[in-house]
Amino acid sequence: MCDDILKSMISVVIPTVQKKLKILNALVSVLAEDSSVNEILVINNKPEEKLTFSGSKVWVYTPKSNLYVNAAWNLGISLIRNDNFVLMNDDLIVCKDFCSKVVLSETFNAPNTGLIGYSPSYINNCGDTDMLALPVVAENEIPSFSEMKKYMGTQDWGITIFGKKENYYVIPEDLKIIYGDNYLLYQNLKNSKINYEIKGIPVNHIHSASSASSEFSAIVADDIRNSNKYFSNNAVSNTDATESNYSLSFNKNVCRVNLSIEGKKSTIFLKYRDENGVYPQEDLERQIFALSALNNSFVRKMVSEIRNKNTI
Repeated sequence: MCDDILKSMISVVIPTVQKKLKILNALVSVLAEDSSVNEILVINNKPEEKLTFSGSKVWVYTPKSNLYVNAAWNLGISLIRNDNFVLMNDDLIVCKDFCSKVVLSETFNAPNTGLIGYSPSYINNCGDTDMLALPVVAENEIPSFSEMKKYMGTQDWGITIFGKKENYYVIPEDLKIIYGDNYLLYQNLKNSKINYEIKGIPVNHIHSASSASSEFSAIVADDIRNSNKYFSNNAVSNTDATESNYSLSFNKNVCRVNLSIEGKKSTIFLKYRDENGVYPQEDLERQIFALSALNNSFVRKMVSEIRNKNTI
């Protein structure tokens, strides 16, 4: 295969604990039909359950135990054969030729580009019943890209992360499930790269289908504590709860939090529930930490009030 063709090829890395196998199978199927995808690596983080796929592009790596998300990403980057990669959640459905639309773009191939993730405004947050239909996109429709100047408060930016191996930084071992995407963004910004978010091409997604499970709550809590050492004080500070207050209002599945922090007012919006009810405590905490600079005790107090209100 000539060098020019290889430069347009991309490897897909998908860690999974097999929570939504029907969706994972559908995702792999649409990716396998993409002409720019010549390798799909599925990392089976549920080794007690065998996982197989048909097709020459797809292979499964099964570790001895659950590596969780970030270590699986690290491993995947070390195993794939292409320089171009995309890290994908296992709980989303993309349009036909999704990877080709990105990897063939000028933005992806620009020398100063770091990583490209997804704009939350183009994510269709779906339930199981309406996930499997491919997002409708015109054949000649191409994505647009907006510069991402931040590295915290990225919401679902990390459900797909496109990049080149030279712009991937090994995520520390003590960040297992969350903050991996923030770490990668931060390292690229520190090295004068420009990160982007994809707009104009929708995807279907189930928010936190695996990471919000109660079995992972202790690990997520550890990730939150450990994250402080990896980001600048401007992004993760230790605001005193006695100097802060807030008010809550609810509209459908969104909780609006009006904050007053050291005399400065701001507003954050949390997705706090879906058709299955109010999100677990750790998922709400993760959203708040990503969107604001608050200390643990203040966040726990806020989350407790959100969950205790009769909002279902």
